[in-house]
Amino acid sequence: MRTLLALCLLLAVPAWADEAPAQAGTLVSLSATAETLLGNDELVVAYRIEATGKRAAGLQDTVNGIARKVKAVLDRQGETLKRQTTGRSLQSVTHYDKASGRQVHDGWRLVQNEQVTSMNLDTVTGWVDDIEQAGAHLDRLAFGLSARMEKTALDALRMQAVLQFRARAADMAEALDASSFRIVRLRSEQRMPPSPVLQRGVLAMAARDAAPVLHAGESRLSVTVSGDILLPDKSFRLK
Repeated sequence: MRTLLALCLLLAVPAWADEAPAQAGTLVSLSATAETLLGNDELVVAYRIEATGKRAAGLQDTVNGIARKVKAVLDRQGETLKRQTTGRSLQSVTHYDKASGRQVHDGWRLVQNEQVTSMNLDTVTGWVDDIEQAGAHLDRLAFGLSARMEKTALDALRMQAVLQFRARAADMAEALDASSFRIVRLRSEQRMPPSPVLQRGVLAMAARDAAPVLHAGESRLSVTVSGDILLPDKSFRLK
């Protein structure tokens, strides 16, 4: 029995050794936020190309023909535009028949959705009007930050937030009469509000005007750094 007990103790020692010792000190949670306001340098124009008819046959040729005209307009803008097809669907067109009390099939509608991204905001009103004349239907226009500008700004904000976190940690350590502090955990979170959007009605009205003026607006970026710091144990006397 004594030999069996000694063997159990020997086997249990490695399990105790693997457990990390509890960290001694005062754990404090802190956060710091850095933010900035930047002028939007990019816009995304979403539009659709559609054709409706009694039969599905022939709708594809109509949509493809309009798509080629729109592409020719956009190609004249050079490499400043990025075009992307985001969807294509064949939809049934129906109406409600009161006499029979059911939906009646009238025909088909083929819809192709596309979007164009541009960083040349000065030429937008010209080619937007041109693609409408080619047969496209505008859906929305959204201003925002380009990926390069957003990444550069977020990287800078993250460093600012880290420095602010360190400054707050130092202030907390000083307030608690600690000679140093250690960062136990650190994480960051970025936020960017939705970009301003012009909907279909506004775009249709703008297209009828002569050289409508569009304002790109601004986007607010913020990065929050939060984490825990560990301060050395200290006893305080009560007054």
